[in-house]
Amino acid sequence: MTSISEDSFKINLDVLRFFGLYPSDNNSVLVKVKSVLFYLVSYILVAILVFMGILSENNYDNLQMNVIVIWLCETIGFTFKVLPLLFDGRRIMNCVNYFAQVEFKPIDREEKKITDECVSVCHRNSTAYFYGIAVWVVVWTFPVLLSKGRALPINCWLPYDPAANLVNYYGTLVFLFSVVVYDAFTGTMIDPVIAGLAYQATCQIKILKYNLENLDVDENCNTYVKFEEISEKLKRCLNRHISILNFRFVAEYEDCFSLCVFCQIIASTVGLCFICIGFILAQTASYENVVFFACFLCLSFQIFFYCHYGTLLYEENNGVVTAMYMGSWYKYDVRIRKVLITIMERSKKPMILTSGKVVKLTLETFASLLKTSYSLVAVFNNYE
Repeated sequence: MTSISEDSFKINLDVLRFFGLYPSDNNSVLVKVKSVLFYLVSYILVAILVFMGILSENNYDNLQMNVIVIWLCETIGFTFKVLPLLFDGRRIMNCVNYFAQVEFKPIDREEKKITDECVSVCHRNSTAYFYGIAVWVVVWTFPVLLSKGRALPINCWLPYDPAANLVNYYGTLVFLFSVVVYDAFTGTMIDPVIAGLAYQATCQIKILKYNLENLDVDENCNTYVKFEEISEKLKRCLNRHISILNFRFVAEYEDCFSLCVFCQIIASTVGLCFICIGFILAQTASYENVVFFACFLCLSFQIFFYCHYGTLLYEENNGVVTAMYMGSWYKYDVRIRKVLITIMERSKKPMILTSGKVVKLTLETFASLLKTSYSLVAVFNNYE
């Protein structure tokens, strides 16, 4: 039987395992060396070559330079974003499997229904993300395949002339195409996992709210009459509350992914600015606008994923007190009511996910970042 993490994020974890960025059963020193080598070549080496190309090439027009800068921004962001996956994989795996622990296993039909809905949403997001990135790779490299000359998917400095002969050209083309695929998938396939874990926490709070509201009802809709039965159910609620609402999960989540999310937000915000500038520089009906639009969707959704599910977690946590109040608390023993009051007091502290311990992952943050990007573009447009 697979865990909730494998069911929710199978396609993401398989892609990351393929590139050696997520632990597997057959992890060896050779796999680790291969993953580090791919990382150094695809991110560090190629970024240096692109930067050297900017310094040495004087024939780039503003539009070409804009495309290169967008790619460079994302690559630099991915460089820092992938580091925790590369060197702290076991801890990342433990966080991804946090909700596969015994205390989160669904017991009755309602808990299983909420859990199945969570798995379905996470799986849907992961699949959509995978195919979306595949389409972006095609859109980015398509002009190269149709080019009459010997164009390359990434403009960079090379110590040889790739157009000198067919061997040089196709060898370089395959290498740079592999870099585009590696960067696109390794830098983005962790995003649905990060957002999905926040949604899994949200669904666990939904289960907690349901149980607190129905402490005196079993899975067959029968009303408990014994103090011991209600007490046992409340004990399970309290354990779930401690594991999530007492910020054990939030602390582990932010320790593992705070750097990833912060680097992505910075890179995407800067990239969005240059994408909007690209819309201004490109002709109204041109393939460049298609590329910019695809990049705009990808970068926007990367930030939106984090902020949307961070907001859901925050709002669901705020409803815990209301769920307890809506139950039949006035019928319970005084000892049960004292425990409920304790949970209510703990729940008053808001559960807000952050990136870099600075940026709150909320929809207000997402709107603010889009507004900032637009303001920078407006300043540039007025300057022009």
